[in-house]
Amino acid sequence: MPLSYSPDAPLLRHVSIAGLPRMNRPMRRQSLSAEPQSGFTLLELLVVLVLLGIIAVLVAPGLGGSLDNAKLKTASRELLAVLRVQRSVAITQGKIITLSFTRDEPSYRIDDERVVLGAGLSVVYQAATGTTSDGGLGQQLPDGGNNHLVFYPDGSSSGAMLQLRMGEGLRYLRVDWLTGAVSLYDSFESPAFAELESP
Repeated sequence: MPLSYSPDAPLLRHVSIAGLPRMNRPMRRQSLSAEPQSGFTLLELLVVLVLLGIIAVLVAPGLGGSLDNAKLKTASRELLAVLRVQRSVAITQGKIITLSFTRDEPSYRIDDERVVLGAGLSVVYQAATGTTSDGGLGQQLPDGGNNHLVFYPDGSSSGAMLQLRMGEGLRYLRVDWLTGAVSLYDSFESPAFAELESP
């Protein structure tokens, strides 16, 4: 339907053609006023991402050591529990329980049953013969030699000290020869190691 124009007709105030806005009010231009706008600019986002990347690079190496320490603590507590359980089994069942430790092998044996340690964890065994003057473990194992920790039915043991190592972390387990009690230490300087002697 064609539109006709007459001078007496009102302007197209109420007529709307599909897709065109009504003309009953004047269009406003968007001004470049100083009104605050919300959001971030691309530059601000890039700066934040670069800062997060720098922080991640600086912090990541420290987290690796923390993870090794957490694994070492968990593994040493598990071995502590195993030793205490084996002592209890020796007492309750009235039999001798033997644990064997072999150098350069990430495992130990309990009465011929092999128990594998976690990846990266090593155990150094020392019989109850004292410590070295520099606070070390004393005599090291001969290559290929087996060393045995024995729990007896009366609750005593052959006595030993175990050094657990993962990465740079160290923890120590002391098995008292007289009582068979098993203790866990974070440091070799504990006074308990000065008394580590065989019967």
